Order: sequence, then C-alpha cells, then structure tokens
Amino acid sequence: MFSSKVIHTVSCHAEGEVGDVIVGGVTPPPGATLWEQREFLARDETLRRFMLNEPRGGVFRHVNLLIPPKNPKADAAFLIMEPEDTPPMSGSNSICVATVLLETGILPMTGDETRITLEAPAGLVEVVADTRGGRANAITIRNVPSFVDRLDALLEVPGIGQVKVDTAFGGDSFVICDAGALGFEIATHEAADLARTGALITAAANEQLGFSHPGNGWDHISFCQIAGPLEKTETGLRG
Repeated sequence: MFSSKVIHTVSCHAEGEVGDVIVGGVTPPPGATLWEQREFLARDETLRRFMLNEPRGGVFRHVNLLIPPKNPKADAAFLIMEPEDTPPMSGSNSICVATVLLETGILPMTGDETRITLEAPAGLVEVVADTRGGRANAITIRNVPSFVDRLDALLEVPGIGQVKVDTAFGGDSFVICDAGALGFEIATHEAADLARTGALITAAANEQLGFSHPGNGWDHISFCQIAGPLEKTETGLRG
C-alpha cells in the first residue's frame, strides 16, 4: 500500500468533548516558542484543514499535536487545533493529551498517582493523574494563570438589547453572561437559540469591549459562556 501522508492519531475525549492527539507523522512547526509555533499553525492552516475538515474531522472535533517542549520544566508540549481557532490553552484538550501520553506509554505512570507537566502555548499546565491499575482513570489539571478582565460591563446586542457581561481569561478568552437574564433555563430544547445568542454576544463584545492579554498578545474574545447560577455539589462547583 502506498500513502503520500500517514499521520498517527489517538482518539480521545473528555466527558464527551473530542480531543484527538497526533502522536506521529507531523514534524513540529517552525518557531522559537510554542506561541510562535501556534501562530504558524493558525496562519498556515494546512494541518488544521487536513485534520479538522471532513471526512477526517468536523465541528465536533479538536485535534492536538504533540511536540517537544521548549520549557525544561515540561515533560511534553502540545498545540491545540479547534474548528474556531488555535487557542493558547484548553482544559479538555489538556486532559486528553495527558490521558494519551500516559495510556500509550509515551510518558510512564508512577504508581497510583502520576504527576506530569505539560507545556501549552499559554504556559505550563500541572497534571495529577489517578493511575491506579495502570490506567489514566482521572485527570486533574492546574491551569495557566487566569484573570477577570471586566465586571458588569454593558453591551448593546442587536436583536436582544442591553446585556450585562463579564470578560475573563482562563487559557482562552470569554464573555460571560447570566442565562436567566436572557430568558434561558439552559435546557436541551434551547440549544439552537443559545448558540445564536452566544454568537451575537461574542461579536458585540469584540466590537464594543475588546480584549488584550497583558502577557501574550491574545487580542480577541473567543467564546460566550451563558451561565446558570453557581451551585455547590459533592464533586465541586457547577454553574
């Protein structure tokens, strides 16, 4: 069999969010830092289109590229490709990357608990994995530094009116608004309306508020998070 290109990918997901991992067949993109390598992937788009477009991909699929770390404190590094963007960091994708690194033996497990450090374009991500029984049963991450950018900012959103929002960074940039104030319960039947509303709010936030990360130059708001009330559960906070 002859193939002009062979890329080895391990399928993975974190609570249903797909984050496949390229483990071979792709050379690291050029760049002195992971940020520069991320910028190359975003600008060039060849690998993004090849992996994310049908028939290999789709709007549901994220793909991560394993590369050698630049920071000597890191055990491995990765670049994230999502349908919308090539983000600085992603929680679900870092969980998938850690799982694949450990489950495939690229990085060794060290008993019932394994600690590793990943390097993302936004910085170092500390990982604690429950590896009892020789499996990556659960992954806990410590994200890159996160911060609130604005609180209680007012937006004029076409077709909706005035909306009070917060903006924040947690590996990527978000505009956050209250579901109840928009008339949502966050129920399955609202999915299409939630998506449309989120897109309108994101566009308005970029136009009227903007965003600029003080350290890495990330200069737009990527996502709208329409949030319900914060609840404390046995496993943590939910909202």
